[in-house]
Amino acid sequence: MELKEISRGYLRVQNGAKSITVYGEALLRGYGPSDFVLYQNSIEKWDVSDIQEDVTPAEKKQLIQFLKEEFARKKMILEIE
Repeated sequence: MELKEISRGYLRVQNGAKSITVYGEALLRGYGPSDFVLYQNSIEKWDVSDIQEDVTPAEKKQLIQFLKEEFARKKMILEIE
């Protein structure tokens, strides 16, 4: 997996040929307990052009773990709601 983009309102992750947009909120450093609040209920479907392929529970767990590790590596705090 690769974290391709961090924006104010979403993260974009690439997993092989698939990608997913995960929604949340970026917060200013020093103005909250975390740097990004991730809405785990937004992890539902892969970004596929014609077909909306569901994210499996195992893929969701793997994605959340990847994001936790990636944010820790960047010395950022990820909050999951």
